[in-house]
Amino acid sequence: MGLEYILLNASTNGLETTNWFSIATKGGWLMLALLLISFLAIEIIIEKIIKLRKIRKGEDEIVEEVLENLRSNNVDKAINICEENSQSALAAILAKAIDKIDIGLSGKKEVIDLSLKKEIHQMEKKLGTLATFSAIAPLIGFLGTVTGMVKVFMKLGEMGGGVDITLLSNGIWEALITTVGGLSVGIICIMFYNYLVGKVETITQEIEDKANDFFLTIRRINHGS
Repeated sequence: MGLEYILLNASTNGLETTNWFSIATKGGWLMLALLLISFLAIEIIIEKIIKLRKIRKGEDEIVEEVLENLRSNNVDKAINICEENSQSALAAILAKAIDKIDIGLSGKKEVIDLSLKKEIHQMEKKLGTLATFSAIAPLIGFLGTVTGMVKVFMKLGEMGGGVDITLLSNGIWEALITTVGGLSVGIICIMFYNYLVGKVETITQEIEDKANDFFLTIRRINHGS
């Protein structure tokens, strides 16, 4: 039956087939807020995954081509190659460092560190928003449940001594819908947040290692070894 399942409906004394969408709509306007958060989170996740893949594209080929031009003492061409591959974080770092190729090794290290910090900032952009979504989605869900329960007990109070079991049960499960939605969105957001943060850390370390290896190679070239 896919996402459809059977719910017992006391008002009809029978079984009714209901899909998840119609159930979600019973959660009220807070479910719309969770839906908006989920759309924004999906957009961020897809964007970051695509961008992180592009950042690593063709790194080895770029390094080899740049080194070849530096061996031929064609510094301007080497910088142009890096600028033409600006989608690569490593190429962006090398372009700035090659521009200051005459400075000492400690100066090169400082250039690498500053450029790397800038690239890390770009890679981490919007991850804070995703972390915020993972925190507030469950809270929105709990808020919906609390407000829903308040409405249930207000209706029970208005009814006086008579307790309608159908009203009570329907009111409770409708109130709990937002908690389910909030937890679901929050879990997905935190899972992808941790994945993307780990990916950024791995890419950062690999870029730093390749940049250091690159300049050690340049040093050997300059010393004619």
